[in-house]
Amino acid sequence: MAGNSRGAQKRGNDVPVLRKPGEPLGPELPENLLKHDWLPWVRQQYELFRSSPQAALLRTDVMWTFAVVAFAELNEMFVTGRFGSMGPEVRQMFAQVGWSPLSLRALKIDVPEPDDLAAGDDGAAGNVVVDFEAFRKRMEAAG
Repeated sequence: MAGNSRGAQKRGNDVPVLRKPGEPLGPELPENLLKHDWLPWVRQQYELFRSSPQAALLRTDVMWTFAVVAFAELNEMFVTGRFGSMGPEVRQMFAQVGWSPLSLRALKIDVPEPDDLAAGDDGAAGNVVVDFEAFRKRMEAAG
């Protein structure tokens, strides 16, 4: 199970937390990258990603270039209709940044349920918890 190693026991309850950024992170989508325009839905999803806790995982220009390429692949897939050939590649790229619940679990990131975002004693409303076990123990203790 995650968090049961000797290293986790030595660290105690130091839970690294990803916070939703106050403003969008990373660059805007470049205008001249594609042969055709960005689809409005793809542009909207990119802006949602830039404002998500997962955006905090991308810390370098190289990582953000990877994200822009992933969204370019998504855009291309919708424009050309090549879902069969491009789908697996797009899915793999998005799994690496925690786009789905399964990929969040693989990255050991937990997204609190809406009730978990209520104001609490620690003032950590809206955070994404990285340590599953500590999060579950706190939730069980809270009732």
